[in-house]
Amino acid sequence: MTNNITTLALNLLISERLSHRNFIATKIIELVKGISDNSEKDLQTKDAFISVLHQCISNPTCHYRDLFFQYAEHYSQKLVSQEALTTAA
Repeated sequence: MTNNITTLALNLLISERLSHRNFIATKIIELVKGISDNSEKDLQTKDAFISVLHQCISNPTCHYRDLFFQYAEHYSQKLVSQEALTTAA
């Protein structure tokens, strides 16, 4: 399975099975928790993302889905830039 959070988020939103959404959510949470946090705001954003993620697990068509995808794009970019820094070092 890909490590792209955006791809995982899309798969979560289209999955019809709750067990599959839970599996994907676990992968997303693992990736997000692996991203370095530099400030209290970063920690709050991560908590907000995980909260929205849980809303989308139970109901992928909820009104939080756009916000969930925005967070997923944000963390995908952070993951890419963190991996670039790691390989450059």
